[in-house]
Amino acid sequence: MRIHANMKMTDLVHLNFEILAVIQRLQIPFGFKDKTITSVCQEAAIDVDFFLQLAQWFNERDNFPQEELIQGDPQWLITYLQHTHRCYLHYQIPRIEKEIELLEELTDIPDQSARLMIQFFREYIREFTEHIEDEECRTFPYITALSNVIKGEISLADFKQKYPDYTIDKYLDNHSDLEEKIFDLQSILLKYLPPPSNNCHFTNLLLEIYRLGKDLKDHTLLEENVLIPKVRRMEAELKNRESN
Repeated sequence: MRIHANMKMTDLVHLNFEILAVIQRLQIPFGFKDKTITSVCQEAAIDVDFFLQLAQWFNERDNFPQEELIQGDPQWLITYLQHTHRCYLHYQIPRIEKEIELLEELTDIPDQSARLMIQFFREYIREFTEHIEDEECRTFPYITALSNVIKGEISLADFKQKYPDYTIDKYLDNHSDLEEKIFDLQSILLKYLPPPSNNCHFTNLLLEIYRLGKDLKDHTLLEENVLIPKVRRMEAELKNRESN
């Protein structure tokens, strides 16, 4: 089903509840009443086309709107990715950590197994946090500045002074595969940790890890297939301007 701007926002959510993630990460307030997607987005100062592209993708996973997203303003994608980071750090990861700690308290989980699992996950949290901090403190400000210099909102000299040798490829060199490592944790749990006799916590932990891994896969796709190609085009445009 093709999603269109004149649909009611409530009908869109009933169509696919996964789209709630897009709504939350663009900080669109609830209380839609009978308003259309256009009305809701306009009231929240959200680019309607950007919202529709993400919503359509969430609803039809085989149709990734790569070129449409690349053509758009990179600031919308950065905003979406930043709010996704906050969701990971303040909600999803703490939930997984709590489930692991609850497993540690169960008497039929071997102490050594629980300790190793907690150590693995805390190391993952450390690496994950460093990755996000690098994006938030270096990569996203660089992209914003690059966009601003192309728009003529800051001078090329100021941009060059602040970013004399940084490029998006340097970010890609350090772009660790966090999705793969969360899958490793899931595999460790399934293969090697004997489940407790009351396995509700164990099952819930696996489901939480699965949800995070699935979300990280989307996150990585947006970064590597939209954000990075978009920035490369912007860098090429700026280089072409300098040579002319």
